[in-house]
Amino acid sequence: MGEPFVTILFTDLVGSAALFDRHGDEAADAIRREHFDLLRHAVAEHGGREVKSTGEGLMVAFPSAVSAVRCAVDMQRAAADAGHELRVGLDAGEPLPEGEDLYGTPVIVASRLCDSAAGGEILASEVVCRVAGPRIPEPIQPAGALRLRGVAERVAAGQVAWREEAGTARESAVAPRQIRVVVADDQRLVRSGFRVILDDEPDIEVVGEAADGRSAVDIVRRTRPDVVLMDIRMPELDGLKAGEQILSDPELDTAVLMLTTFDRDEYIYAALRIGASGFLLKDAPADRLLDAVRVGAAGDALLAPSITRRLIEQFAHAARPPADKLPEALGELTPRELDVLRLVARGLSNAEIAAELVLGENTIKTHVAHVLGKLGLRDRVQAVVLAYETGLVAPQS
Repeated sequence: MGEPFVTILFTDLVGSAALFDRHGDEAADAIRREHFDLLRHAVAEHGGREVKSTGEGLMVAFPSAVSAVRCAVDMQRAAADAGHELRVGLDAGEPLPEGEDLYGTPVIVASRLCDSAAGGEILASEVVCRVAGPRIPEPIQPAGALRLRGVAERVAAGQVAWREEAGTARESAVAPRQIRVVVADDQRLVRSGFRVILDDEPDIEVVGEAADGRSAVDIVRRTRPDVVLMDIRMPELDGLKAGEQILSDPELDTAVLMLTTFDRDEYIYAALRIGASGFLLKDAPADRLLDAVRVGAAGDALLAPSITRRLIEQFAHAARPPADKLPEALGELTPRELDVLRLVARGLSNAEIAAELVLGENTIKTHVAHVLGKLGLRDRVQAVVLAYETGLVAPQS
């Protein structure tokens, strides 16, 4: 198991070597210590955990993408006030622990985004932008699909416009669309707790509660929310069956987030198979709950590719089909659609697939839509599951 889903932040002090040339060792070291004090103050203010110093910067882990981006903005402003230039990179996912250190894809991507940033820039991966964007005052501008050193696929990224003159542009922006949520849990206190957290957000509104699965399906059909938080174990009809009814109803466009007190992989896998947009423990931090609701409402899943691969590798043991034989379930797909499905199963975004296949991003969107439509799938997560189960993509390949 990796770490929980966290956001990794890397910083780098631009021109640190020149400090020693200009000021001498003792004075430059004092300036550098002052700079690190400013960074660590911002980390403490936003609930981050310093993983390590990289010599000229810090590596920090945050439980929330929003906290990480807000910290990055405060770091940049503090550095600018002190006359320094800072580079910052952020990515989110499930890093692997090694003592107090972390390693793995999100660590590598965050570090490489930091390396690619210019002085004064904050570069954030697509998932960080998607989760944090609606909840910060600073606009995020697309930075394209970047080729990062040591990373095989291009990484879609955005640049956080943190300077005051850029941030004021948001003041006249249209308010974010209201996200309508139904909470289904057989414990009244749990429902009340979630309602308090959700209703406190300006862009989220709880439009209904249910104490069992049948009531949940009925309330969702009447209120048509964007997201339903669904407990797995409920009377009358369990959450998985209720979620399946909701997700299979062609008149509904509601994302299902499964909730449980039990961290069991078979529950997560069952939730993936019915097309759930996420899986949360009931004691998850409030920020993670809010992230999941917003990502689900946006039509995506708050599951790192590493989670998806881990579960599929554990549960799907279909043999890889011979090169000249296509799995029957995928018979309607064209060769190009099969290529796209393979890359979706590797966890690539549309922008990354476009770069890999040298096609336009809109063309990839069309291919993904055709794949989902032909296979009768709700979303990309179900497509990943099917790709592994049919043997189109082999575990650990």
